[in-house]
Order: sequence, then C-alpha cells, then structure tokens
Amino acid sequence: MALKTPKNRFTDTRTINISSRDFLYVSNLLSLFRLLIVPILFWFIYKENYPLAVVVGGIAIVSDLLDGFFARLLKQHSELGFILDPIADKFAIGAGIFALVLSKTEFPLLAFIIVVSRDIAIVLGNVYLAYKAKMITRSNWWGKCTSFSLSIACILFLLRSMGTSLPNKIEYFCLYVAIVFVVLSFVSYSRHMVHVLKAESIQSKTVFD
Repeated sequence: MALKTPKNRFTDTRTINISSRDFLYVSNLLSLFRLLIVPILFWFIYKENYPLAVVVGGIAIVSDLLDGFFARLLKQHSELGFILDPIADKFAIGAGIFALVLSKTEFPLLAFIIVVSRDIAIVLGNVYLAYKAKMITRSNWWGKCTSFSLSIACILFLLRSMGTSLPNKIEYFCLYVAIVFVVLSFVSYSRHMVHVLKAESIQSKTVFD
C-alpha cells in the first residue's frame, strides 16, 4: 500500500516480528513492569491507601518517562515496544481513574467516561484498521501528552484526598488540560486511521479496475 503518511505512525501487522531478545530490552522491561504494578495501584487507591498509591503511581510515571528515554539512548526500538508501551499506559491510567471513581476522591465520573470511551474507540478503530488495511496506529506525541497529563491529574487528586496543601482546584485544572489532550489525541488518531482506510480503498479499486 502506497502510504504517504509517515510510516513511523503505523505498524504493519504483516511484518510484526517479535523475538525473545525484545523482552530483554530495558525499555520493554519497564513497560512490562508498569503493566504488572497496575493491580497494586488499583488496590491501594480502592482501599484508600493514598500515600502508597502516590508512591506506586509516581513509579509508574517515572517508568513511562524512562522507557522512551532508554529506547532512544540504547537504540532499542522494537515492534514489541510500540505495542506494549501504549497498552501499559492505557491499563495503568484506566485502572487508576476507575479506582479513583470508586474510592472517596472527588474525581469526576464524567472524566472517567470520556477517557475510557476514547480508549475503547481507539482500540476498536485499530482492530478494524488491522482487519481492513493490516495496519495499527502507534502512540504519538498527542497520546503521550494525554497519558502524562492524566497521570499528573490522578496524582494531584490523590494528594488532595490525603489532605495535602495544594493550590486551589489545581487538580481540576490539570484534569481539564488532560481532557483537552484526550480530545486532540482522539482526533489525531482518527485522522490517521481514516487516511489509511482511504488509501486502502483507493488501492483496492485500482486493483479491481
């Protein structure tokens, strides 16, 4: 398929090659670690053990920042990493905000619904894209900003629930910024998916004509 959109925005499902060595990359180990601590993070928030939740959440944020850093530093980019990193982000943030809604924090239910709806839409879109065009989108700058801003908002809500002295409504301000990134990232991913589907449709018509 002649795809004019930069290839680094997509992964061709027909050429995915994951080796056992990929699981030993520092960046991928960090993503796996972040995925493994998701149940711990959920449990601490749900049980209202906010100090430990802040510690675990902070570790998750640092691991997210470091996996990209080490991938670039050690030149350890891999198809596994392109897939694993956004999955770990979605599970960590999804579980975190779900636990916040269930616990006694003031995290808005509407914000949770918006975030989860966006993630479900992107996952379903990628499933359809993989079926129709044998491609899936990779995490981009907007997606990374979304994950980071949501993570910071969650930490601030936890700190507020602990009685920590914070600027007035700072957690809501960060959440509003995060929601803006949620919308922008959804638009960005959607545009990329539509572009690929249009290119695939044009190619199919050309082949059959």
